[in-house]
Amino acid sequence: MHIKIKAEKRELGKKSDLKNYRKEGFIPAVVYGEGKEGINILLPVIPFQKAYKKSIGEVAIFEIEVGNKKYSTFIKEKQIHPVSREFVHIDFVELHKGKHITMEIPINFIGEPKGVKEGGVVEYLHRSLEITCLPKDLPEEIDVDITELHVGDTLHFSNITLPANISCSLSGAATIIAIKESRMSVESNKGEATTEAAAPADNA
Repeated sequence: MHIKIKAEKRELGKKSDLKNYRKEGFIPAVVYGEGKEGINILLPVIPFQKAYKKSIGEVAIFEIEVGNKKYSTFIKEKQIHPVSREFVHIDFVELHKGKHITMEIPINFIGEPKGVKEGGVVEYLHRSLEITCLPKDLPEEIDVDITELHVGDTLHFSNITLPANISCSLSGAATIIAIKESRMSVESNKGEATTEAAAPADNA
């Protein structure tokens, strides 16, 4: 997803200036580029929040326009106020042609596991993967088919085939998803076992 947003350049100042900017309806941010000093900018709160909400759960490239210059970026780090949950500060990193980037990409789980129909429950250990690739190879999501998983089955990272020219540092043994027996089923089985154990033996 590509999101266009206009921003204003800001001058470095005192820490109190940042609070004033926020009161005036701006989010202080910095655009970092390879081998260049960060560019300090101000993002209008309302337009940015609206755009950001649309990007939740997706890979978002932010096209930031500052004056007559445009920067293709992604969010590297964001600070959120613990009470109001509003943006306090955002760090963007500029994309460069031919330069590898590392980003969190959501996993798109395809299908319903057969284990669910068998009475099992799905446990998600990873819903995204941190991958490294060139900007041109950046996928929107990683597709993973989980249809054939039964109760007791686990899917490890080694079972996932990544698109070409993409790498991930996650261990191949890392569990992505597991199909476990439901608590109700486990308790039912325990009850049956207890009943069988308590039943009197047949007379010989």
